[in-house]
Amino acid sequence: MILCFFVPNFFAPNASAISATAHQQDTTLKTTIESTASESAWLALVHYRPRVFGGYQSSIDSDTFFLAENGKTDPFAELRATVNLFNNPAGENEKKCLFPARYLFLKQRGLIQADFPVCTEYEQFRKDLNPAGVTLIYTDAYMNNPSSLFGHTLMRIDIPEGKTQLVSHGMNYGAYVDEKTAGLLYAVYGLTGGYWGGFTVKPYYQIINMYNNMENRDIWEYSLNFTSAERDFFVAHLWEAGHTQTRYYFFTKNCSYLLMEVMDAVRPSLKLSDDFPVQTIPLDTVKAVNKRPTFVKKANYRPSRQRRIAYRYDQMTSSERRALIAYLQEDDTARLEALSESSRAAVLDTAYEYIQYQWIKQDIPLKEYRQKSFEVLRARRNINQASSEVIVPGENPINAHDSMRTSFSFGSNRGQIFEEIGWRAAYHALVENPYGLLRGAEINFLDTVIRYTPQTQQLHLQDLTLVKISSMAPYNALFHPISYQIDTGILRKWDAKKNKEGTVYRLSGGSGLTFNPLNNLYVYGLIHTRAEYGGGFYRHPFGLSLGMTGGLIYYLPKTQIQTEIARNFSDNRLMNTLEYKAKTIHSLSNEWALGLSYRFENQKYHSDNTLKATVYRYF
Repeated sequence: MILCFFVPNFFAPNASAISATAHQQDTTLKTTIESTASESAWLALVHYRPRVFGGYQSSIDSDTFFLAENGKTDPFAELRATVNLFNNPAGENEKKCLFPARYLFLKQRGLIQADFPVCTEYEQFRKDLNPAGVTLIYTDAYMNNPSSLFGHTLMRIDIPEGKTQLVSHGMNYGAYVDEKTAGLLYAVYGLTGGYWGGFTVKPYYQIINMYNNMENRDIWEYSLNFTSAERDFFVAHLWEAGHTQTRYYFFTKNCSYLLMEVMDAVRPSLKLSDDFPVQTIPLDTVKAVNKRPTFVKKANYRPSRQRRIAYRYDQMTSSERRALIAYLQEDDTARLEALSESSRAAVLDTAYEYIQYQWIKQDIPLKEYRQKSFEVLRARRNINQASSEVIVPGENPINAHDSMRTSFSFGSNRGQIFEEIGWRAAYHALVENPYGLLRGAEINFLDTVIRYTPQTQQLHLQDLTLVKISSMAPYNALFHPISYQIDTGILRKWDAKKNKEGTVYRLSGGSGLTFNPLNNLYVYGLIHTRAEYGGGFYRHPFGLSLGMTGGLIYYLPKTQIQTEIARNFSDNRLMNTLEYKAKTIHSLSNEWALGLSYRFENQKYHSDNTLKATVYRYF
């Protein structure tokens, strides 16, 4: 007999209960996503920045970086799309492999449960980088490249200790420049976002060779205090960002700004990018990183090859210097043989490094390089004395004055008292404290002065320097740089014959030589030309002059002094002038300085004297 029992299924799921549970889970997930989407960590990870009139917009411009259609401007939509991608078992693994940092972020917050897919290329990338540390790299200004006038920053992914960091990898963000866009077009593209920018990774020894040896730029390395988990997250985010491009702007979204956003993505509490809402100067970003408590573990200085040679040369006695020059330029060994053994060793070591310098600069052909190198090494082998390590002292650029500046001046011109306020966007003038900066170099950008004359109750723009670039690198027996100066802007001029003032646009440029007869004294001479447009203020709208400039700069520890004389020849009487200038600035600190200046100009119908005292505030 078969007995059939009907047992009520009290434990069978109720359809309405399932629906309610699912709805509750969806509501909970949505609420979690909404709260997470507003977290600083998510905003930093996708490079969202607040917009002026509310909302957010990512700094990344590549469509492939966003999973939601409106992901560039909607953090919630982008987060929801990312969660859906990783929670979908049938999701595209190729797309998932592009976002390892997002996966780590979501997994940590419990928004996804699935495992990260097997991503061969990404795993090989991690294996190649082998992250054991992260270092911020700063290279000083390179006066032969407009895009590097303010210096450059990049990052290094360190390998474990016990191996040379030369075989580690460097990460650089830069513009993809078309060689066809040179000159003025290059500047226009760089200022208006005409170039795309992106991340590249290359061996660190290639970076050293380019910046340290070929371009002769000093390098400072700042080891960052990232945890092991943060280092892994850094590499994961670098993989994500490395597949993207952004519009590149010289003064805002440049090589340094995107690095700040990358570090913020790894540690959102840093908020480094918040420090640069208007402009991003590489040195300012290095200072910002160093100001974060305990974030920088140590700093290391790598002087350029030219700096090392120059330092060796400065430490030599006069007889050692004469022997070095005779050996390099005339193959004369008589002076060398007259030296002591230790002096001969020092001279030959310097000669060998100088020959390498010449070869890298392509000043000598390969055959001559090999021949001279062999001769030096053969002579050096006969001296039984080890080469001494040369430690070149460096001035840490984080202790340099800040780039932006305001000023207040009080002075007299043509017997009238005036007051001035000024503002400069960037960066450094010849007569300012050069500590931590490139001595003899000047980059002034948007230097603006507004003058008020109480006697006439007139307020006007006195001077607007759009850009002024000066390079006064000393010329000597070993190095032969050409000094140059470029200056363009708007200035106020006085016409004594008509008894009125007018505004003039000026473009000037010159080149010449600078000498360094004493340790802190620079003496320079330039041949220059000026073009001016005065509109109705001039008899003819345009004027042109040719002239000569001579001057000196004397650097004291806290005080700098500059004097200059210029003679301009022109058929325009307002441009046919003799000018004398003297200026000194005394640094009270990195934030404050006092200045005193005098200017005399002699024209056909009058002489103009201006004396003023200035207080400078750097920030």
